[in-house]
Amino acid sequence: MISRSRIASALAAIILLPMTPALAADYDPPIYVDQAPDYQPVEVGSGWYLRGDVGYAFSHPFEHREVSSGPLNSFSDEASLFTGSIGMGYHINDYLRVELNGGILPTDKFKESAKLAATCNGHTLVDDGFGTINSVAATQACDLTDNASNKGYSIMANGYVDLGTYVGITPYLGGGIGLAYNKYYRSIGARDCIEVAPNSAGTGGFTCDDPAGYEGQTDTEGKFNFAYSIGGGLSYQVTKNVSVDLGYEYFSVPGAKYVAYDGGAFNIHKGIDYQTVKLGLRYDLW
Repeated sequence: MISRSRIASALAAIILLPMTPALAADYDPPIYVDQAPDYQPVEVGSGWYLRGDVGYAFSHPFEHREVSSGPLNSFSDEASLFTGSIGMGYHINDYLRVELNGGILPTDKFKESAKLAATCNGHTLVDDGFGTINSVAATQACDLTDNASNKGYSIMANGYVDLGTYVGITPYLGGGIGLAYNKYYRSIGARDCIEVAPNSAGTGGFTCDDPAGYEGQTDTEGKFNFAYSIGGGLSYQVTKNVSVDLGYEYFSVPGAKYVAYDGGAFNIHKGIDYQTVKLGLRYDLW
């Protein structure tokens, strides 16, 4: 009996042995896989903004002292006191921002004319009476004109301090330094030589001998000069990305030269400065 029991136990062990790994596997602890983090897009434009401004120089940067120089003389001035600029800026923090701007400065173009105050040299066509038309030297009264122009451009690095936001309005103060390119042109004693066509017979008329020589005595200069500005204003956030601002700016180019009309004389002055009221638009790139 004992032998039979031992044999039965041995057979049972042999039968159950292959099932042991399977039963052990049923009790292995579960394997957990961490979930991948959600994708977070990178804000490439965060902190940067674009801007544009238009302005009006209510203090004329070019001085003109006009005088009445007689009934035959006239003075005209075509000045543009508008300015404009575009640029890019960066918010360093909630209170400090910096910008780089390029702009157009006020321009001026003026002249003084004297009616029939000069003589222009030329030639006219004359029939010698035998059917031959000859060119004969002649002179013709013409107008005398002095004229000048001033123009300029700028590139400025500016910094601004935003003084906090109150009911959507943010006051700010700022200033900048940079370079301004200023150019003047002056012509003294230019003559207005007007050509006249010959008549139907092929005679008469008037042809200027050297129209290019009638521009008078000219001089011009264009160069870069140090420039600086100070100012302030108020900005208002219209949408999440768009703000408008109204500001004041004092702009100065101490070394710039320009032509001014000084009571009949076209003189060179040094130092351009003016005060501007500006309307701007900013677009945040975030």
